[in-house]
Amino acid sequence: MKNNSIKYTYIFSFFLLMGLTSCESLLEVELPSNELSSATVFGSDATAEAAVNGIYQSMVTTTYYSALHTIPGQTSDELLPVSLIENVYTTNEIPITDGSNGTMWTELYKTIYNTNAVVEGIAASKTLTAAKATRFVAEAKFLRAFCYFYLTNLYGDVPLVLTTNVDQSALAPRNTQTEVYNQIIADLQVADADLPVNYSNYSTQRIRATKWAAETLLARVNLYLGKWTEASTYATSVISQSGTYKMITGLTATNSPFIADNTESIWQIPYFNTAYTYEGGATFTAPNATTQIGGTFILRNGTTLFETGDARKTNWTVDIKSSAGVYLGIGPRKYKNSYLTTPVERSTVLRLAELYLIRAEARVKLNNITGAQEDINVIRNRALLGSTTLTDPNQLLDLIALERQRELFGEFGHRWFDLKRTGKANDVLDVIPAKIWSTTDSLYPIPETATQSNPFLTQNEGYY
Repeated sequence: MKNNSIKYTYIFSFFLLMGLTSCESLLEVELPSNELSSATVFGSDATAEAAVNGIYQSMVTTTYYSALHTIPGQTSDELLPVSLIENVYTTNEIPITDGSNGTMWTELYKTIYNTNAVVEGIAASKTLTAAKATRFVAEAKFLRAFCYFYLTNLYGDVPLVLTTNVDQSALAPRNTQTEVYNQIIADLQVADADLPVNYSNYSTQRIRATKWAAETLLARVNLYLGKWTEASTYATSVISQSGTYKMITGLTATNSPFIADNTESIWQIPYFNTAYTYEGGATFTAPNATTQIGGTFILRNGTTLFETGDARKTNWTVDIKSSAGVYLGIGPRKYKNSYLTTPVERSTVLRLAELYLIRAEARVKLNNITGAQEDINVIRNRALLGSTTLTDPNQLLDLIALERQRELFGEFGHRWFDLKRTGKANDVLDVIPAKIWSTTDSLYPIPETATQSNPFLTQNEGYY
């Protein structure tokens, strides 16, 4: 066991160090001389699998457990710091030199580099078991697709880098969003075909990608592209796996979609050997239990967002006061564990509730009103709200958008992306007094460090 632990540590270091050096250019990485060679890493099934695990472990950074929640949350109408002091995100005035935005760009490309290293390393290996090699490649491509989904939705046209060859990547120009989405779909289709259908390979822990994770992301991507039939079909495929996935009912601190390996989770990221999440302990901190002073964020529209009796408000938010004891509103508190041992939580990336909301929206677009009502009511009834009887398509779409806002707040930028993809960003954000809103703010700036190192990497409109 000790030898295995050392082996996994070295392989994780191999990927981590490769990624850490990549910020000098877009993805300019040289193999450290004191690290394992690619041939060694991909010489056996065990070390190759450790390399795939290393990708997940390298994703335990502020980008994934904080920035992808909080930066889009602030640039939308969702999150506001408890200080009530506006910043470059809440005002939509992100400079090209902003460090957090730059880190987010870099970390997403580091993960992509690591996925490319796995794809290339396995292709060059002649010693791996064929079935496992196929699965590892599918898993790497799923993670690559996940990262490109975020890159293109945050930045628009981005370089599509599918190699570790620095000669090809260092001066890569931007690809169109259509090209990026085509690659995302291609990668996810490979993942859909070749990933396992259960978690038995991972000791039943829901910590790595399966076929259903690929289909969940395919449902989301097709929704964003306006491919309603495909979005509905993929969502239905996952929802139908009732032996594996079921909605959480009776929401409590110990019965929620954020508990490790719960029946609603499709993909979660573990944080090494901890029983807590950084979301609960650092990103969305709790105020003092007695004074209600503290915390990190409040929900900008929290006082009007929820209907009376909504279990999500009761269980997923917390009242917050200023240092003077003045009530500020409610803050997100989906993750309860602040460096404690119970409940055991994990960062939940994909979960079943989103699929019901995806299918509901697709069904409205396909004029399946009854089916859309049924899906909406799964979400509403779980929140202890009454079933909808709306039949007007536009009213149903408005309700779905509201339920998405209530269900997915503080999670991986959903609200920001929803405002943009539905064409509502201008109407919603332009009327918020503190925002200095311009249509071009719908895309974040390409970090200055990236454009300076690559003359072919142009800047988004509106940034200088």
